[in-house]
Amino acid sequence: MSKVLWNIIVPVKQPKDLKGIAPGKLPESLLRPAVGGGKLHWLAAAAWAAMVAAAKADGLELKPVSAGDTYRSYESQLTAFKQRYTDVPNGNQTRTFEGKKWYKKDPKLASLAAPGTSQHNTGLAVDVHTAGEPKRLNWLIANVRKFGFSWEVVPEEPWHLRYTEGDTPPAAVTEHMSKNGISAPVAGATPDNAPATSTAIKDDGGDLDPGDSGPRVTKLQEELAERGFYKGAPDGQFGPKTEAAVVAFKKSKGFGDGAKAGKRVLDDLGIGL
Repeated sequence: MSKVLWNIIVPVKQPKDLKGIAPGKLPESLLRPAVGGGKLHWLAAAAWAAMVAAAKADGLELKPVSAGDTYRSYESQLTAFKQRYTDVPNGNQTRTFEGKKWYKKDPKLASLAAPGTSQHNTGLAVDVHTAGEPKRLNWLIANVRKFGFSWEVVPEEPWHLRYTEGDTPPAAVTEHMSKNGISAPVAGATPDNAPATSTAIKDDGGDLDPGDSGPRVTKLQEELAERGFYKGAPDGQFGPKTEAAVVAFKKSKGFGDGAKAGKRVLDDLGIGL
């Protein structure tokens, strides 16, 4: 593994809008879908999307290991922690939590931060799938700082990246944000590419409605974008931008009013029920 890796571990500057918010208790208004699954703080999500796009242009896929390897609530971190650690002394690696030592149940298990101390709880961390694969790792070593990321635990965790630049994302990220219409959350409003208030997932082959999410919504956004109705990066969330795009598309086709994407819309876009 290249020694360059060790020279780009930098401390995390937290965005100002995280001040006063307990780790793992982030409001939905600060979270955005992460490309590939899960959610991140909106600035980390933008930086991640920019880096994923750059990697794709270079012929590499970047994606989270799983949705749970992006933002984690305090409760999910606590559950995972207690699955891996015990408060019964056993001589294995320790973590301090609730004022006492906890011991790893099996030394072969991957380490996990105590609840409330992980950058996953702030929405700033993402674990990259197969990050240790040489070609992918070399690309990351050469590019992560361009997008405001760095490692935290090396050499044990080459997959674990954190967004470190607070409220001042690098030029490559601001360019991506401008190009895709990504902006800061507005108090009391749902951002265009933030998760809709409903979390229903519609992958059953039926109509697509505002509030749905999933791969078919992503496909809908891609098809609408190809026809010039949807602007920005598809995020799989049927939010305000998607509603407006569907309404405009239906109007252009004489398909009636409303934001529902029904059979006529889906058939015309080649998605089908």
